[in-house]
Amino acid sequence: MASLDPIDAIVDQLDSLTTNTTRTEASGGEPSIEIAQTTQADNPVDAQSAPTTTAPKKKKKKRKGGKGKTLPTGFEENFAEAPLTPAIFNQNKELYNPSKTVAERIETAVQKYKAKRKFSGANVIRDQILRDYLLLGGINTAQKQFGGVDQKFIREHDAEEIARFTATDYVPDKMKNIGVERIEELDDDFEEPEYEVDFNYVVRGFLTHRVPFSFGMKTTENIDIAVGTIRNFLNWIIYHNVCPEHTDNLKLALKTCDMAAQELPICSILSDQFPGELNKACSTLFGGYWSMITPQSWEKVDGEEIKKTEPGVSYERARSTYQALLPELPFQNESGDLPTEVYREYGSFEVISTWLPEPGSPLILGKIHCQSWTPEESSPIESKWGGPDGLTLYCEKIIAQYVYPKMHICCTLHELDNGFIYFDEITGVMCSDFLEIRDDKELEVDSDAFDFD
Repeated sequence: MASLDPIDAIVDQLDSLTTNTTRTEASGGEPSIEIAQTTQADNPVDAQSAPTTTAPKKKKKKRKGGKGKTLPTGFEENFAEAPLTPAIFNQNKELYNPSKTVAERIETAVQKYKAKRKFSGANVIRDQILRDYLLLGGINTAQKQFGGVDQKFIREHDAEEIARFTATDYVPDKMKNIGVERIEELDDDFEEPEYEVDFNYVVRGFLTHRVPFSFGMKTTENIDIAVGTIRNFLNWIIYHNVCPEHTDNLKLALKTCDMAAQELPICSILSDQFPGELNKACSTLFGGYWSMITPQSWEKVDGEEIKKTEPGVSYERARSTYQALLPELPFQNESGDLPTEVYREYGSFEVISTWLPEPGSPLILGKIHCQSWTPEESSPIESKWGGPDGLTLYCEKIIAQYVYPKMHICCTLHELDNGFIYFDEITGVMCSDFLEIRDDKELEVDSDAFDFD
């Protein structure tokens, strides 16, 4: 009969184990210990109370470069080109060998550059900008005519020739020999080249004229995108040593980018602020452009009289403004009669210098000293103020503070019988290095394709 004392029960179990071991040794076998296995059927209560142990789960390794990782586009503010490996360096020496024409090297460089940049998503506008810049520089940006290739062509040509033949950005045949020097005495068919390599010339025409006037880019953000795209391309050309013989000209083009980034936003501000309240008042009183734009009262809407002021000013307000600023003008009106216009001229002018009142001064007007200016590559413009003395224009100092030397203004000038000159009808405020490239043979750029709103 088993003992009820738990200590005695343990002793009995140990005695039984010792007895089994002794029997095994006596029979010549190895000692063994038999342990009974308890199943859920044998002891359901213990099975429920016993903790269940499971093997630990393996952690899933994160995939490198998976979803959520954004690859660089090449246009980031702090983006830097990867160092050239020896293989790429040697490849560049072959692709851009000086023995090849500039047209061949530029054509290859454009293809390589576009393959290394991301123009999708928010950068679609950069693709439009780059294509029109290249087009202005003489590089076609459409599929070549008869540009398909067959298996025979692929077998007979290497990868470089196939890429050049199927490229969508290419130099047309008429410009294939651009930059090639020929000796007149040894070439019976020698003709003066119609084109020459000038990166800065194209950058000037594109940034100072096309961007603000053809594409209507006015905000600082849009201007930065346009300038940054061109600067990015030029830096890539220099970094890969595409045209080492034109490095100085490329660096000059980069300076033009810096100038445009600084001056274009200012010109945009002045385009909206000119001619100022004084000149609007004079234009309204003396028969200028603003005299044809006066506030109108709209008809009643829903029983209420709605008045909306148009861009012009009323005659009463114009007279009040004129009388208030009269003491700062360089003439006296003792009779009290309003002067009359004696001469009118539309022209373009270059700013020579500006004058602003001292800080804290009660004076409101600033002065802009100008002289007549003829845009580059335009026919000479005759002007009454074409001499070295030029003329002085007046406007509020809050506007004149943005004006800087070498800036250009296209507007209409009005001279009154008392010698005062006011200006209105502003058609352009241009950068200091402004250039408009005119070419009747180039494709017209559709400004509707650029949506900046």
